[in-house]
Amino acid sequence: MERERKKEIDKILLETERKILSGEIKTTSLAEFRERQKEKRKQLYMQKVIFVIGGTASGKTYFIKQHFKGTDFARSDIYDFQQQAYEDAGYGKDSPVPFFAEFNCLLNAQNMHVQDIIDKLKDGKDIVAEQTLFKAKRRITYLDKIKENVENVRAELYVIIPDDERWDLNCKERQISSYKTYKNQMEQVFEFPNPAEGWDAIYVVKDNEITLKMDESNNDIIDKARKELEEENERLRKEEDEKQKKEELFESMNTRPFWHYCEVCGKKEFITAQEAYDSGWDYPPKMGYFGLLGPRTCGNCHLKDTLFWKIQTSGKLPIVIENNLTDKELKTWMRIKTEPESLLVEENE
Repeated sequence: MERERKKEIDKILLETERKILSGEIKTTSLAEFRERQKEKRKQLYMQKVIFVIGGTASGKTYFIKQHFKGTDFARSDIYDFQQQAYEDAGYGKDSPVPFFAEFNCLLNAQNMHVQDIIDKLKDGKDIVAEQTLFKAKRRITYLDKIKENVENVRAELYVIIPDDERWDLNCKERQISSYKTYKNQMEQVFEFPNPAEGWDAIYVVKDNEITLKMDESNNDIIDKARKELEEENERLRKEEDEKQKKEELFESMNTRPFWHYCEVCGKKEFITAQEAYDSGWDYPPKMGYFGLLGPRTCGNCHLKDTLFWKIQTSGKLPIVIENNLTDKELKTWMRIKTEPESLLVEENE
């Protein structure tokens, strides 16, 4: 529908130029007309990417369905990519995601989401995207990547702010936490969008009304957000380096000699994992896992004398409470917690 209108206007512009060339329309400068025509075409063919943001259950999806009904806007929802990111990381739909993995999953989802938007724009489609985007640094990341890859894009933003009654009803319909949880989260974390981020228009949707809200451009917001991104990227780089070093260390433990300590009799040997296994040792990586509680014994000692056996057969929740350990058990436990690094240097007696 929109593209048909663009084609029709383009025909009119071409016909106008033909009439100028034939003398049917008088103008002081054909070059000036063509420059104006070029600018009109640019505006006419400018693609749109529209973000609809807000808290959980604030009504983003409903607004998109109602406001963009009957248009040819393609849609892109961050939720779909979050589920894909969790699945890629090995977490099923109903399985809990550990805190340490949550951030990386959400970051991967964001990268997939923005790439989907870029792909649709390159395919000639206008986009309406659903996200939370509470932080300026997240919004800047999206707009930077989009404008790096697609020319002539108009970026608009709708901020959904429902009243308490509507928010409460939405949460009850979805059978999730109280709306107060999500409202408090938004009040504490949300940074209201600023034109300096790269938005051509910012709207607030509240009480069934849409209001344009373009505050004065504030570059301090951008400087702060970009500094946060630099710090975050540096932290992620360091974490990735540490992760790679850790993986390399774990891999080397399969072949390198390291100290094996029997927690029962006190015997110690500087041997490889295979040599230990052949001698009857119960020791990672052949038996159990580094850093996790399990037997650490030589071939002459028994499982029932280990800290692992004590914890597992205590009749209580199988967790280690350090205050309940003997000095000998505590030494074993502290060594296990810091494996494999604790096995690379001989312990002093």
